[in-house]
Amino acid sequence: MGEKASGFTEAQREAVTWGRGPLLVLAGPGSGKTFVITERVRYLVEQGKAKPGEILVVTFSRAAAREMESRYRSFGVRASGRVTFGTFHSFFFSLLRTAYGYSAEQVAGDEERASIVMSEIRRVGIEGEDMKTLSRNLLSEIALVKEERVALEHYYAKSCGAGQFRDLFAGYERALGQLKKIDYEDMLLMTYELLKGRPDILGAVRSRFKWILVDEFQDINRLQYEVVKLLAAPENNLTIVGDDDQSIYRFRGAKPEIMLGFKKDLPGAGMVLLDRNFRSTPEIVGAAGRLIRHNRERFPKEITAVRPSGLPVRTVVFPEAGDEAEWLVKELRDLAAGGMQWSDMAVLYRTNLQPRLLAAKLLQYNLPFRMQEQLPDLMDHWITRDILAYLRLAEGIPEPGDLARIMNRPNRYIHRDALREKGESLQGIRSYYRGLKQFWMMDRINELESELKILGRLNVEDAVARLREETGYDEFLKSWAEDRDMDPEELLEILNEVAETCRAPGGEPFRTAAEWQRHMIDFREELKKKRAAESRQEGEQEDRNQIRLMTFHASKGLEFPAVYLIDVNDGIVPHRKASNREETEEERRMFYVAMTRAKDRLTVCTLKNRFRRKAEESPFIREFENRA
Repeated sequence: MGEKASGFTEAQREAVTWGRGPLLVLAGPGSGKTFVITERVRYLVEQGKAKPGEILVVTFSRAAAREMESRYRSFGVRASGRVTFGTFHSFFFSLLRTAYGYSAEQVAGDEERASIVMSEIRRVGIEGEDMKTLSRNLLSEIALVKEERVALEHYYAKSCGAGQFRDLFAGYERALGQLKKIDYEDMLLMTYELLKGRPDILGAVRSRFKWILVDEFQDINRLQYEVVKLLAAPENNLTIVGDDDQSIYRFRGAKPEIMLGFKKDLPGAGMVLLDRNFRSTPEIVGAAGRLIRHNRERFPKEITAVRPSGLPVRTVVFPEAGDEAEWLVKELRDLAAGGMQWSDMAVLYRTNLQPRLLAAKLLQYNLPFRMQEQLPDLMDHWITRDILAYLRLAEGIPEPGDLARIMNRPNRYIHRDALREKGESLQGIRSYYRGLKQFWMMDRINELESELKILGRLNVEDAVARLREETGYDEFLKSWAEDRDMDPEELLEILNEVAETCRAPGGEPFRTAAEWQRHMIDFREELKKKRAAESRQEGEQEDRNQIRLMTFHASKGLEFPAVYLIDVNDGIVPHRKASNREETEEERRMFYVAMTRAKDRLTVCTLKNRFRRKAEESPFIREFENRA
C-alpha cells in the first residue's frame, strides 16, 4: 500500500502530524492516502489533541468508510469514545433524523428511484438506449440539477430532449411527494438549509465534531463542500485528502476547481504533496505523468515511483475490434499460463458499450471474468428492432408489425391508413395508392421493394452496412434525434455497436436474421446466468479468481498487476461529447485514472478501423508517449 515498512515518508509524516487549522493533502495515485488518514486520526488521539468522539471522517462509499474504520481499530488505540467514520449520506441522514425525526423508510433507495424514473420514461414516451442505462443516466442528471440548484429552464439535458426532461423531472418530484419520501439530493439540500437556518443545531454539531477529515475530496460537489465549511468553522480543523488529477465525476457535480480553490477559501491552509507512488513501476508513473501535464486546471506536481524499473508501457495497434478481442484472449491466457492469477488482470474501457465483443470471446473460450457494470441490452433497443424488421422482410419471413415499423424509416411518406385498409403488405400499399390515384407513390414503394430484395441476398453484416450507406438509415437517425433535441451521435453509437455484433464468435458474418438474433439472445442469457451466479456468491465475490472488466470510472480506487485499456481511439478517448477544454481535461483525468490502476504491466490498445471506417488513435497516446 502507501506506507514504507520502516514508517513514514517525510511528506506522510508532515500530513499526519499537522497541528490545528486547515490542511490540504494532495495524494497522488498509490501514495498511501488511506494510511495517512487513519494515521492522522491515531496521532490526534494518542497525542491528546482530540478525543475520539470529536473526530469525524467522511468519504463517499460505505466500503471506504469501513476500510478506514477497520484499519483504525486495528491500531488498538486506548481512548474512551469512538471516532465517527461514515459517508456523506449517512452523516446527513443522522442530522435530519435528529432534527426532524426522519426514518430510513422515508429515504427513497436506488431501486425505488429507478422504478419511479422508469415509470416516468414510459409516461413521457422517451426512447433511447436500453431502459436501465437510460434510467441511470436520467437519475444522474436529476441529481446534478438538484445539487447544483440549476433552474430547469436553463438546463440542457443530455439523455433526452429538454422538454421531455423537464416533464420527467416534474413527474419524479411529484411521485416522491406522493410517497412522502426524499432522495439523497433532497437530504443534502435539507441538511444545508437546516444548518444555515438553525444556529443552535449548527453550534451543537460544531461543539461535538471539532476535527473533520474528508477523504476523496476531489469527488465533492459544491453543496457538500458548503456543508463541510459550515461545520468546520470557525476553527477550521479540517483536513482534506484527495487528488485533483483524479476528479472524474463532473456529471455528479464534482469539479477540480473546488479543490484548487481550497487555500483561497481558507487562508493559511497548509498543503502537503504525497509525491511517492508505491504502486506502479517508474515506466507507468512516468507515462501517466506525461499525459496529465497537458491539463491546465490542476496543481502542478511531480510524482515519482518508489519501485524499481519494469516493463515499458505498450501501445498495440489492431486492424479492427475483432482482432483486438482475439489478441486479448490469447494474451490473458498466456499470462495465466505463466502463473498470474486471473484476478490480477483487468480490462478497462471508456463506456460500458465497448466490452461486448471481448465478453463474447471470453465466453467462447470459457475464461472466467466479471463485469463491473451490466452491458446495455442491445436486443431491447428500438434500433435493433428496426434492423431485424428490415432483415426479416428482406428474407421473406416478416413478423406482424415489421412493415409498419420500417416503411417510413427513412421517411417514404407512406400513410398508415394504407395498412389499416389493405393489410400489411407492399402489394396492399400499392393497391391503396392506386385507389387514390396517387401514382407517384409507386416509385417509393417499388424502391423499398427493390431495396429489400438486395438486402435479402446479403449476409447480416453486409445488409446492415447497406442499410446505413445506401438505404439512408443513418440519415433517418440523425433526423429523428434532431427533431427531439437529442444528440444524433448517441444513436449512431448504438447502431455502431449493433453492427459490431453481426459476426459470429468464429469471425464469420451471420447469414440470416434468425441466426444473428439467436446468437444475441444466447449471449444475453449467458450473461444473465453469469450475473445470477455472481449474485448467489456475492459474499465471496471479491475473492473469486476472475478477470475484471470495467469502465474507467468504476476502476477508480482499484489496482491490478496487469491492465489493458481498449479502444483508445479519438471519439472514444477522449469521448466525442467533450466539446470544450474543461470536458477534454476531465477525459484526460479519466484516462490518467485508468493508467494508474496498473502496477506492473500497462497495455494500451487502439484500432485502425471501427465499424468499417478509418479510426484515429487517441491524442492521449501521443501525449503519454511524448510524441509531437
